[in-house]
Amino acid sequence: MWKEQIQYCLEQDEKYLKNMTFEIQTIENNNLTKFDFQNIVFDSCTFINCDFSECCFTDCEIINCHFYDCCFARTYLKQTNIIDSIYSKGSVFIEAHMKKSNLKQCSFAYANFSNTFWEKCNVEKCNMKYAFFHNVIFKNIKLEYVNFQKADFFKTMLKSIDFSNCDIQAITVSDTFQELKGMKISAEQAISVAQILEMEIL
Repeated sequence: MWKEQIQYCLEQDEKYLKNMTFEIQTIENNNLTKFDFQNIVFDSCTFINCDFSECCFTDCEIINCHFYDCCFARTYLKQTNIIDSIYSKGSVFIEAHMKKSNLKQCSFAYANFSNTFWEKCNVEKCNMKYAFFHNVIFKNIKLEYVNFQKADFFKTMLKSIDFSNCDIQAITVSDTFQELKGMKISAEQAISVAQILEMEIL
């Protein structure tokens, strides 16, 4: 079903899919750049080496999917839910824009989110260990039990963001530590932040 739909779109020179559900599909080596997906459900699908650069996902559901070495550079996600999905090492989201979207119980370990813009998003129980968040803008983001161990927040301002129930052990910031100014943490997390600042706790 997926192959036929994509082939039809390309033949018609219309990169647009709306109001469809794709279940238990395996898609390999697809160039899907600049596709517009509206009200699409991806359920239990596997994507291998696919290019979603400059795609637009609006009102979509991505459930129990696995992405291997896929590119989402400059994508736009609006009111899209990503649930119980895995983005394996090599996933790239550079310059993507996430708006009013929800990420729940997903794995983004080692993913590259550099230069992304997050607006009114919720991230819950996700694994973002070793992820890259260079020059990211967070606007009204809500975090719940996210694992940010050894994530890199170089030149990303974390002011007013509540990390109090997240794992921020050994996160990386710039030498000036300006990224940490105004971030909200728990008393227990203060020890981890003190270690980043190379403070000696007696």
